[in-house]
Amino acid sequence: MTRALRSYSAELLLVALIVLAAIWSSQLSPYFLDTTNLMNSAAFFVVFGLMAFGLFPIVVQGEIDISLASTLAVGSVLFAKLSVAGTPVLVAVPLVLGITAVLGAINGVLVAYAGLPSLAVTLGTLGAYRGIAYLLAGDAGVTGLTPEYTFLGMSWIGVVPSTVVLFLISAVVIGVIMETTKFGRYSYAIGANPDASRSAAVPVRQVRVGAYAIAGAMAGLAGFIWVNQYQSARGDNADGAILFVLTAVVLGGVSIKGGSGRALGVLLSTLLLATIQTGMKLANVPGTSQTLVIGILLIASIGGPQLVSILRTTVLRLRRSAPVGGEAGA
Repeated sequence: MTRALRSYSAELLLVALIVLAAIWSSQLSPYFLDTTNLMNSAAFFVVFGLMAFGLFPIVVQGEIDISLASTLAVGSVLFAKLSVAGTPVLVAVPLVLGITAVLGAINGVLVAYAGLPSLAVTLGTLGAYRGIAYLLAGDAGVTGLTPEYTFLGMSWIGVVPSTVVLFLISAVVIGVIMETTKFGRYSYAIGANPDASRSAAVPVRQVRVGAYAIAGAMAGLAGFIWVNQYQSARGDNADGAILFVLTAVVLGGVSIKGGSGRALGVLLSTLLLATIQTGMKLANVPGTSQTLVIGILLIASIGGPQLVSILRTTVLRLRRSAPVGGEAGA
């Protein structure tokens, strides 16, 4: 039991923070704990959560992708254009997810095969993919979507929005992939030590490209949810969302250096950030201040483990250098 508590200490801390954030939010407004309000708030953050789970395998491998929001924009505009053209949604979904997976794979190829830094590559594609979205959508964006492309955003399964159910299913799928498949084991190994992984015959390049392709597909799925919820698409969809997405991954216990982290942590951190941001909205906190808070949480989640490691090392060093009781008495 003690070992399990230690193993899941980060997740337990997130649960405690969620409870505190919920208490704080409920003090700000009596409507916060209303079931309908909670479910509507959860549905709003589904788009961000899907991108966070797409980014999760990449960060586990010690890489980064800041172009996901731009990939979402391309996906949402493609969905909207196909809807207006009368393409059946069952045809559009695999087609667009395939295209966004290719966009992600392009990042992976440039990182894994060309050896380019992932930050520089995805900074470039952030702008390039956003430009593609603007070119496809035009100045006015795309409206007039057919009901089959917006049905999911308005439907509920019991008391839960269908989009939230889809998000939870996607989270479980990514978690199972990372915990039980070769791809997941290879991802953790690459993040811990890429050179040793190559020596152990791990297909590092292919696994990296696969992670970026998964992220692209998840961003495409987020784009589908976007058009379902907002019934339109523009080139600037989800602009600036990467701060929330990256914070959700790192705050969830996924090391920015790679090699560690769980899907459960990403799920809990997404819930925590959603609760905090909902509370700030209820308190009429300006959007810029909300961004500031998310940024501080990102810095804290990156610097916190490093600070703990430094303090632990310092304490151990002091203990070793302290005189033994017998020597002190002499």
